[in-house]
Amino acid sequence: MSIKYHLMLRLFIASLLIVGGGTWLGYEDTQHETRELFDAQLARSARLILSMVQADQGRSDFSNIQKYLDENSPLHVEIDHGDEANHDLEPGHIYETKLAFQIWDGLGNLVLKSQNAPISPMTSIQSGFDNKSFLGQDWRVFSLHSSKPHYQCITAERVDVRNDLIDKLSSDLLLLLITLSPVLSVVMWFAINQGLLPLQNLASQIGRRDASNLDAVSETHVPTEIKTIAGALNSLLLRLSLALDREKRITSDAAHELRTPLAAVKLHAELAQKASNKNDRVNAIHHVLQGIDRTTHLVDQLLALAKLEPESFSKNLDLLNLNHMVIAEAALLAPIAGKKNIELAINDSDEAFIKADSTSLHLLIRNILSNAINYTQDNGNIEISIISTTESIDLIIEDNGPGIPAEQRERVFERFYRMENHERPGCGIGLSIAMRVAELHNAKLQLGTPNEGTGLVVTISFPKHQL
Repeated sequence: MSIKYHLMLRLFIASLLIVGGGTWLGYEDTQHETRELFDAQLARSARLILSMVQADQGRSDFSNIQKYLDENSPLHVEIDHGDEANHDLEPGHIYETKLAFQIWDGLGNLVLKSQNAPISPMTSIQSGFDNKSFLGQDWRVFSLHSSKPHYQCITAERVDVRNDLIDKLSSDLLLLLITLSPVLSVVMWFAINQGLLPLQNLASQIGRRDASNLDAVSETHVPTEIKTIAGALNSLLLRLSLALDREKRITSDAAHELRTPLAAVKLHAELAQKASNKNDRVNAIHHVLQGIDRTTHLVDQLLALAKLEPESFSKNLDLLNLNHMVIAEAALLAPIAGKKNIELAINDSDEAFIKADSTSLHLLIRNILSNAINYTQDNGNIEISIISTTESIDLIIEDNGPGIPAEQRERVFERFYRMENHERPGCGIGLSIAMRVAELHNAKLQLGTPNEGTGLVVTISFPKHQL
């Protein structure tokens, strides 16, 4: 289900719970406050009536007052409670028939009462509030005594008067809740639509991307949450673009470089097939094997270069002993150096540890040593040293071969570049791989000249701060 649906459902349920809970609390509070207000009015009426009786005591006959009360009664008959339109009746209000009072003297005589009050006491308590039933109705009663002269005033109010008001307020709150629910739903729907609009715009931008268009999506005028997603997506698109460019470049280079050795292999294979004597056939087959070896070496180097991806590289770093790795690679290549009678020497040095990827670091050392052995003349020398400084750990490989002219030392790191007048077999990618591995390790690879004689000095400086 969609995020919009989930948001709408959850917000609607939460709103109903909040509004419903608020309505219920409002109803409970309304009941409490309404009863408190009516009780206060009941007590105030009792005090007012009792004060007036005390003030008129001895001046007039209570029977005359009772006569006037009966004559001025607002309604001489009980009228059922109907709708609100019938509440206002001349010359009074229907609620007046639901209010009653009594005045008793100290001898227990009923001296005054309202028309709808019974002739018996409406409560047995001397003072305070009470709940009673008489005349077929439930009443809220309040009793108040005066000290001198001694009188008791009892006021009463039918409970349904209070319930009428509470029910009216509660029905208004319920009606408001029912009315607001669909309005709230519509408002939430539009608010969610507007809130998700940046996400829809982002989806539209992504939909327009394909393998040939990996441009970054716009991060302007978007909410912070969408900007975070857009930033992560742009980072992914950038990595994908770099990966695709790398694959295209490697594929293009591989197609270009493999064409020549494969054509040579085919040519020599055809010559071997057509050779009329044994010597020509053996010579052709020898060239076929050389072409296969060169092609195999090129494919191995291309695969090694393709694996040097920064994303996977950074996850495989370990603390490695550089001395042990150099000794291992030198031992592996010693037979090849021995065929050319090249002395491969490793100078004594303290153990040096660097944080590196084992596979790619082996590849770096192997390529540098292979180039040194390949280009150094017979009976030559190759010297390997590891020097630790305050800022770096330097791996130095020095040979006494022909070296590389200063003007070409930048170009030799380009893939498939080979210097002129070099007849040694190779594909021109070894130094490019070595430079790439050095870059991934934040190391510096530099080419130089020995202090004496000819040759090449390769220095790889690994920063110590990696530890």
